[in-house]
Amino acid sequence: MIKCRLWVTMLAALGLVATLLPGDAQAVELGDFTLNGYARQYLSFNLDDVPETSGDDKGKLSMNRQTLLLQLRGPVGPAKLTAIARFSREQITDYQGDLQDLAKSVPGGSGDFRDEYDETEIRELFLDIPIGERVNMRIGKQQVVWGETDFFQAMDVVHGYDQSWRSFLEPENEEWRKPLILTTATIDIPELDGSLQIVVRPGLDDEEDIGNTYDMFGGRWSQNGSRGFDLNGSLIPIEYHHSKGDTDDMHYGARWVGTLWDQDYSLNYYRTQAQNPVIFGAEDFPLPPLSPAPIAFIYPEIDIYGGTMSGYIPYIDSVYRFEAAFIPDNPFNYGPYSQVIEKDTWRTMIGLDTNMRLQNYIGTSSQGMLSLQIFDTWIADYKKSEGITNAFGSSEDEHTTWTTAILTFPYKNDTIIGQIVAVNDVSNGGGVFVPSVEFQFGPSWRVKTELDLFYGGTKSDTPGGATLFGSFDNSSQWFSRITYQF
Repeated sequence: MIKCRLWVTMLAALGLVATLLPGDAQAVELGDFTLNGYARQYLSFNLDDVPETSGDDKGKLSMNRQTLLLQLRGPVGPAKLTAIARFSREQITDYQGDLQDLAKSVPGGSGDFRDEYDETEIRELFLDIPIGERVNMRIGKQQVVWGETDFFQAMDVVHGYDQSWRSFLEPENEEWRKPLILTTATIDIPELDGSLQIVVRPGLDDEEDIGNTYDMFGGRWSQNGSRGFDLNGSLIPIEYHHSKGDTDDMHYGARWVGTLWDQDYSLNYYRTQAQNPVIFGAEDFPLPPLSPAPIAFIYPEIDIYGGTMSGYIPYIDSVYRFEAAFIPDNPFNYGPYSQVIEKDTWRTMIGLDTNMRLQNYIGTSSQGMLSLQIFDTWIADYKKSEGITNAFGSSEDEHTTWTTAILTFPYKNDTIIGQIVAVNDVSNGGGVFVPSVEFQFGPSWRVKTELDLFYGGTKSDTPGGATLFGSFDNSSQWFSRITYQF
């Protein structure tokens, strides 16, 4: 009965939005400006019991989230203005209420998940300014996309990702990538069949906009063993202004993109802060009540060198993708007291995309797409005896390799899109299997439903010690998303 009421409430809210917006999915014209966007409802239900709570969690609603995104574009003199705002609100479900109560019981834990999930933000606000015929400047809060990977990032390093509310399962990277205040200049050089992009981040962003954001406050995407436990509030804080990584410092880099022998390639360099935190000794920083030592999560400054290449292989009618990133002196933790050691690190990806002619086999209305990817992280000069770990206490191997496969199959003139996603941790075992289907109703409505089925991996009953997919034990869910776009 509760689930039924939630669906009725959600549909009524989206219906109200739909009555205020065009029925044919056309953007709204405001003089010289164009307004478009979407209204969206997210729902997810647990498919497993969660050991941290005392109740039966299977079948309980774990996410009830509403989002409105608005995009405004138009000319401002010779420039073009783009503004993107996003408003999200979460209704705290009974299951989340149980986790909040646990978080409140820990000294220093806030236990207020709305502070973490709700947002009212200008995600992007920038001006595109042409300078002559070859140069385009973009100034303001924006996203700069480098690289061609899914799920795991090799060269897409300019921004961090917010994985706290949906982990890494949200399919559109732009939804969970964290925009930054940047100045970029793109210079076309046709004589060399390429262009040069220069990126400068002056350090004006909010501190939490740097690096990846994880659920460390005890919510639905906390690691196995730590749901209902506010890690930052009670044990280890995040120190954003540290001598090894200060979010006020400038970041900068450049990317050359070109074509050589009909192959697309890029060369990249970026000075930034690591996307994932490392535990360092805290510096004049207030510590939580349960902190065992003067330590804090830091996003350390690093240099990243790399490149990408892609092209068409006619013999197999496929497109290949390759990228590699080299990080000299990349910091890791080791030992029982989270000491820091630096190791040269390589991240590489090889991918292959090919059309699948499935019409005669499963009756699709057009060709499907199969995308395969192998992603590897190699720690050079690795010594097992050093006991290298990540900041969350999980052991690091010399090579950590993941494979991903995405198969899409369209029906009814592409108005029904089926998809199967499989991610597997070759090094440590475990993975996630995600079958889904998305329906298109007219030009405006989209309904997607999927199963997120985690399996395997090394598990732990306490924070840390688990491998990537072991940390998602008891996290399988049924997820649905309804979108009205205009």
